[in-house]
Amino acid sequence: MMEREVKLLLDANAVKQVQVHYAIMSDGYMVVIDGKPLETGKRETREFRTLDSAAKLLFKIGIANFSVKLKTS
Repeated sequence: MMEREVKLLLDANAVKQVQVHYAIMSDGYMVVIDGKPLETGKRETREFRTLDSAAKLLFKIGIANFSVKLKTS
């Protein structure tokens, strides 16, 4: 799911769950919205070096309520 798709869903009040997951393989974080990862323009999973950078993007697009999942199990 790309950022513009998220904005459309937000405008329609269709976003149910937003999570920031710790991505072990990349040693960073990824944003998951309604079970789908946020993607880059090349349709690759968008990765963030820090939790703060992921939160900053979420605030920028209008999401202030999200959960953080640090364990994968």
